Amino acid sequence: QSICEVSELKLRGRHNWQNICAAVTTVWQVDQNIEAIRQVLTSFSGLEHRLEYVSQIDGASYFDDSFGTTPDTAIVAIEAFSEPKIVILGGSDKGASYDNLAQCVVNNNVKKVLLIGEQGPSIGAALARAGFKNTSTGGSNMTEIIKTARSIAQPGDVILLSPGCASFDMFRDYKDRGNQFKQVVRELALSAAQSPAPAE
Repeated sequence: QSICEVSELKLRGRHNWQNICAAVTTVWQVDQNIEAIRQVLTSFSGLEHRLEYVSQIDGASYFDDSFGTTPDTAIVAIEAFSEPKIVILGGSDKGASYDNLAQCVVNNNVKKVLLIGEQGPSIGAALARAGFKNTSTGGSNMTEIIKTARSIAQPGDVILLSPGCASFDMFRDYKDRGNQFKQVVRELALSAAQSPAPAE
């Protein structure tokens, strides 16, 4: 029996779909109210800083996955989107290898990587070894990082903050990093919405 289409889910990524299947299986043992289950599945947008949709600016969508503090969590986030991506990677060191992350970038429609923080050069080196050279420095604060991303973005792109690193070199913690990302993006989105349309 079908409850809803995958396209109706607000949660992105196969890892979330697996969690949804497990949750539905559990609930189904107690209550088989398809409409109630469907309502929850099609309205729940996830937790803060975990593939959280923030806003759209000039046709590009911005997602906060600041909770992605390891290469493995960044890989899952990147794989959640089929769209062309600008990915923000870097931060403070957790002693991780970036080789699998670099291969993920190569294989998953990433058009640009913005490197930030003290691990930016190490991630850049791993990307270069994997044959991905379309990187640049994101900036020294969130305003610069978002400004750089916006200058590259095209309609239909996803701008994804999923750093694959801890945040302590530039931010208090992952929440601070994510909150700054959201604040800057929302301010830019509001400014863009208030700007008059260009004359034809």
